[in-house]
Amino acid sequence: MNLTAAPDNGRHGRAAEHAAWVFYLIAALGSTIGQIWAGVQTPPWPDSLHWWWRALLVAPFAVVLDLGGAVTAAFADWRQRLGEAAYGWRTLSASSVTVGVAINVLGHADVPYLAVVFGTLGTFAYAVWLMHSAARRRDALRTAGKLADTGPVYGITQWWREPAVTRRARSLALAERLAVHESLDAARRQLRDERRGAALAKHVETLIRARHDDPVRADIAATTLDLDVLAAELTAQADVTGWARVIGADLLPPAPPHTASDPDVAPEQVPLPTFAGPMPPADVLRRVPQDQASYDRWRQMWAELKADPDIELAEFAQRHGTSLRQVQWIRRTGLSGLLDSPHTLIDRIAQLAASNGQVQHRPAPPS
Repeated sequence: MNLTAAPDNGRHGRAAEHAAWVFYLIAALGSTIGQIWAGVQTPPWPDSLHWWWRALLVAPFAVVLDLGGAVTAAFADWRQRLGEAAYGWRTLSASSVTVGVAINVLGHADVPYLAVVFGTLGTFAYAVWLMHSAARRRDALRTAGKLADTGPVYGITQWWREPAVTRRARSLALAERLAVHESLDAARRQLRDERRGAALAKHVETLIRARHDDPVRADIAATTLDLDVLAAELTAQADVTGWARVIGADLLPPAPPHTASDPDVAPEQVPLPTFAGPMPPADVLRRVPQDQASYDRWRQMWAELKADPDIELAEFAQRHGTSLRQVQWIRRTGLSGLLDSPHTLIDRIAQLAASNGQVQHRPAPPS
């Protein structure tokens, strides 16, 4: 951290304040001169009254208009620091400055240049005063701990590209003291979780309503349950590893078939596929592992299921770290007899094809 940053900022702030005061005094003086000028020429003064007498008579009113706008604005700023809205003081201040600007514009309407110059001076002086006093008020409130800290600067490109993410990131940065990139990452992650949670809560509500034939009871059940909490609980209990294992098994390439020329496995060593029970559906057959390690794990789990047919499937799935759906696939596949052989199904089908080819191409015995 740069220890000289705070002193430098303090010096720059004081220099800017001094420049603002000088600018305000010059602009207010120019606006006052413009009002005096208009007051000398516009009203129907007697011809015998000299111009400087007219200026002396008009000057107090011009000064009061410009100074009154600043004084009432100062009162409004003071009351705002105390937590009040100060609508009365602010309205009185704006009205005073509006009258002064109108006098400058209408009083010099015959000379557009003077009307623009004096009107702009009055408006600019008042704007500088308001912005200066507002900045000092915010500094005082921030020092007193009554104003929130300023958020990081994300840049116009980031705001244009991801407005929702940037708004959330700014709030997170202020609440948790995060840097720019950390707050953006946290905001994206939070918004992504909220979208997933909302979609899951919608599906959970549909499922809950489908469990009740009576629409009134369905409404009561869907309204009583906190769907957001239920969705979060389901997300925490989701078997991500099991789903990854199932999806990954579908993405494995098919094993190379064993043929008669394979030196490792002889054709007569691989038993042909047999079916002891009903064939499982095609979607279950597609999930039977093709690699030997996963297939052996299925056979081990099927052996346990066959030894204890009354076991609770959900408890069995939790014990083995897999999903209930996969345990159901293993049981259906095992009941069909496809897990009785130590060789994978793809190996047995390949051997069956190879055996058929040998029968068809076997040469006739000599006569």
